[in-house]
Amino acid sequence: MKTLLLLVSFMFSGAMFSNVIVYFNYGIFSTPANKPYIETYLTITGNTVRYKPVKGGYQASVSISYIIRKGADTVKVSKYNLLSPVEADTLHKSSFIDNQRFQLNNGTYTLYLEVADNNNPGKPSTYHDNITVNMSRTNRVYSSTIQPLESYSKSAKPSAISKNGYDMVPYNVNYYPDAQNSLKFYFETYNLDTVIGKNSKFVYSYYIEEDATLKKQDGLSGFQKQAAKPVNPLLAQFDLSTLPSGNYNLVIEVRDSAGIMQYEKKWYFQRKNTAVQVITDINADVKIKTIEDFFNQFQSADSLKMFVECLWPISTMKEREWEQTQAVKKEPALMRNFLVDFWKKESGDTIDPLKIWIPYYKSTLEAMALFKCGKQKGYYTDRGRVYLQYGKPDQRSQMNSSSNSYPYEVWQYYRLRDAGSGQFFTNKKFVFANFNIADDCYQLIHSDAKGEIYDEKWRYRLVTRSQQSQNVDDTQPVNTYGNNSDDLFNNPR
Repeated sequence: MKTLLLLVSFMFSGAMFSNVIVYFNYGIFSTPANKPYIETYLTITGNTVRYKPVKGGYQASVSISYIIRKGADTVKVSKYNLLSPVEADTLHKSSFIDNQRFQLNNGTYTLYLEVADNNNPGKPSTYHDNITVNMSRTNRVYSSTIQPLESYSKSAKPSAISKNGYDMVPYNVNYYPDAQNSLKFYFETYNLDTVIGKNSKFVYSYYIEEDATLKKQDGLSGFQKQAAKPVNPLLAQFDLSTLPSGNYNLVIEVRDSAGIMQYEKKWYFQRKNTAVQVITDINADVKIKTIEDFFNQFQSADSLKMFVECLWPISTMKEREWEQTQAVKKEPALMRNFLVDFWKKESGDTIDPLKIWIPYYKSTLEAMALFKCGKQKGYYTDRGRVYLQYGKPDQRSQMNSSSNSYPYEVWQYYRLRDAGSGQFFTNKKFVFANFNIADDCYQLIHSDAKGEIYDEKWRYRLVTRSQQSQNVDDTQPVNTYGNNSDDLFNNPR
């Protein structure tokens, strides 16, 4: 599978060719009947194409041409127009995707792609690449390419983006910036039934390793047990919020019941994570030995103001009043004294205040990177507040797109400690929803944790775009195909 082709072909074409920015990717798969096919993925950046008035709003039109040749022979040709979703105005232009499948026999081919904006004629963007298809069903294990995903959900009906009962939106680059903290992927292994025996047990083991050292990253591994079939699919994901910036491989291993590795596949990607790399080990600096040393090194009122503000999620009402006042006055000496006193009180007589402040500050940086909402700091958002007050969730299920609901998340804590009160609770859940869609501002709409918002009709709040109920006793909407909120709430993953 080729990734980051944007950098090779389409990124510089914004200046040299047309204005269309296209992310292109492809994967090679096979059917249970051993008929190989190539699957192509295009993402058109909405704000780089021209929209024209149509019934109901505005729409873009892009011309796409695929030609696949084997030597001098042309074996596949596909030329068509791709239309964007109709937008109410031209201020918000969503990116739109296109998937195509071409059945190909084993062999070596050259794929040619051409993309042009029908509403803004210019020299088209072009790309070509050599493709090798080798899916012969001999006595060996072989596989598809690893397909990275933007999101996936259960299919209401088969479509161009569905496989094995799921709709899969492709993620067409191998770069994961601060704002992209989930690595989702799909993979298929073929012929295991022949090699290790039909219905024999085996394990998919998958993990993330550093590219240079091949060191496995702590907390970033998983496994699935399956029975050998002609086609064995794997759909999984990783939370990347704690993975530092760097170069990595996603590794998938297939091991039989005796633990012998039958197959291995790797996929290279890059990660940028500003939040994690800021703090390493503050105690390595011999000049900083106490909590006073830490805050005394900061003379900037803005830095001290941020240190004060980020305490909001774990502060009492009285402390919050003081914090609000200082956010306006910004008096460095008063803020510095408050911070030292706050963390000494939190630590009591048995813990070094510096050792509880540094992990909290690290979590604050993570919250600022993960949960910011426009100009609002991450620690003031609902997700950021919960993240800092209760810690990182044990399970975080994200539904970024659904035809019948707003984007939402379900967080589950196996054992929860309230950083404000010190109380412990078990098996608590939080539901956040994004009603604006255009931004990344999620609101807490329901939780079964003590002192949090509790709303039995939270499911209706997720689907108010499609239906409402006049019965105050109704808590469960109906006919919401593609909405898995109940499943994600009861079985977070």
